[in-house]
Amino acid sequence: MKTRLLYVLLALIVSVFPALAEGFTIYYDNSATQWESVGIHYWGGPQTDWPGVEIDHVEGDIWAYTFPSTPASVSGFLFKHAILTGDSYQTADFSKAPVNGHLYKGAGGEKGKLTDEGVYSGSPAPKTSTVTATPKTGARFSEEITVSLTASPAVPIHYTTDGSEPTASSAVYSAPLTFRTTTTLRTLTITDEGVEKSQTFVYTKRETIAAVDGRLNTEYYHVNPDGKTGSNRTVNAKFTKHPNTNYQCVADNALSNWTDDDLICQGVARDIASAFRGKHEYPVIDSYAIYAAYDADNLYLGVQYVYAVWDAGGDGKSDNDRHRPWMMDGRIMLAFDLWADKEFEGVLTNGNTIWDADGQYNLMRNGTDCIWLGNTKPTVGTPGLFFPDANGTTSYDAPYCVSFGSEPFYGVANGLLPCIEHIWGQGDFGYDPEELRTNDGFTDLIGEVARDKHTFYEWKFPLSKLGITEQHIKDNGIGVMVIDTYGQGAIGSTPYDPTVFDNAATSYSKDPSTSAEKEDTDIFTYKHARIGGKASSGIEGVTAADGNEAAPVYYNLQGVEVANPTSGLYIERRGNKVSKVIL
Repeated sequence: MKTRLLYVLLALIVSVFPALAEGFTIYYDNSATQWESVGIHYWGGPQTDWPGVEIDHVEGDIWAYTFPSTPASVSGFLFKHAILTGDSYQTADFSKAPVNGHLYKGAGGEKGKLTDEGVYSGSPAPKTSTVTATPKTGARFSEEITVSLTASPAVPIHYTTDGSEPTASSAVYSAPLTFRTTTTLRTLTITDEGVEKSQTFVYTKRETIAAVDGRLNTEYYHVNPDGKTGSNRTVNAKFTKHPNTNYQCVADNALSNWTDDDLICQGVARDIASAFRGKHEYPVIDSYAIYAAYDADNLYLGVQYVYAVWDAGGDGKSDNDRHRPWMMDGRIMLAFDLWADKEFEGVLTNGNTIWDADGQYNLMRNGTDCIWLGNTKPTVGTPGLFFPDANGTTSYDAPYCVSFGSEPFYGVANGLLPCIEHIWGQGDFGYDPEELRTNDGFTDLIGEVARDKHTFYEWKFPLSKLGITEQHIKDNGIGVMVIDTYGQGAIGSTPYDPTVFDNAATSYSKDPSTSAEKEDTDIFTYKHARIGGKASSGIEGVTAADGNEAAPVYYNLQGVEVANPTSGLYIERRGNKVSKVIL
């Protein structure tokens, strides 16, 4: 780790081994790192959730943090960039150590001191003028971005946009700057005392990845990855009603039941419509991955929901269980493709959809022939399986609505599967739905919150209820899709269908702070993730000539035929031979 100029000091409370006291302030000199904002993470007793909390700017390059209450058990801390994570954006660990009546950690030499009264006693940094850019450096944009600059204290801002170092002769900022290509903006401020300060701000235009048949085509979305279609095995699925509530049914052992071998679909975090309207949206109903297994009697499903974004307080790190999906009294929907020759849109005989009495907000035109609808609070309500009648509609009457009785068959567990080592999502979180069409800007969010802040649901469906057999799954395969909801309509899905973000940036009619995806009509066309049988169902039934001389036919990795493939990874069928090829 690079050596940084730090000025850190702690006051002495006890003479033998000092402890931090309520109201104690520590300071950070940001002159070397020049982070746009500074944070702190501390541990040992009460501790901050990683990546810590933002601290206050005092003046110039000096930042400070006052502990609200920090007993002697606090053993260490570090300073870091308030947003970005990684070794290049944080200091070495600082620990308490009594030295000459002061506490300090001197990695590579003494970093600086504060007196017992909390007054900075190191060599003060020269008074500079700092430029603040809005949006911050690192922001990404689709078409164009407009950047505003301010200097504190106020002095002229000299700048360049060609990557060169600005001088006193460079252009002076007078109005917001608009960039339509990736741009490196460099600034120079000069105080009345002649002290100069140079800063750099980078704004990146996203590289848009072409969609396949209108569907998302980034490397982070995987349907039946590596041909995985679940496992033919028995899962130890047990469900225990929580003793202290009347709504939560615990999925015992759920987090130890599943491995990567069972994974049939992976999405990304922060790909639900409400994510593009602000941090106030809670709870987070954001499905991330689907796991599947089956035996002679049951179909077992596991769905990982990620809580990695926000809560009512806006920081996404609340310890309050009221931000859990199982506290919202909402809906979970599973759309099944059980039979190749059956299909229905999820519409009741009266024309409404089964999940909304006010109108048609979700229509399944992707081969769905069975829909399970249940409450996000297991054991609340009467979940059911809906099947179509002869007219392609359904009702709440038997045999078209199949109930499960009082025996729990699904439950919830707090946590993240041990086999999940990464949570991919948009790092800068710019609230732009088009970000989901790109590979640019995705980052690993695995450390944003503790692993137990995520949520996992597990189901045990009797095959007799679904009307299928183990052999049917083996021979033909079945499909499943998870529909994320909040309000009347869909706000996300796994596998991901772009219909759920076509109105993400539009305001909800009842509340402009949230997304119109809660009420728009979503028509699903993306195929389900497959369980058993063949993963690439779109290739099944293709008639091809024998021999290597046959003309090639190409499919995307979801099994959908592509008439005019461009560059990328495809499945090629030439006669009776099938292989993956890169064009």
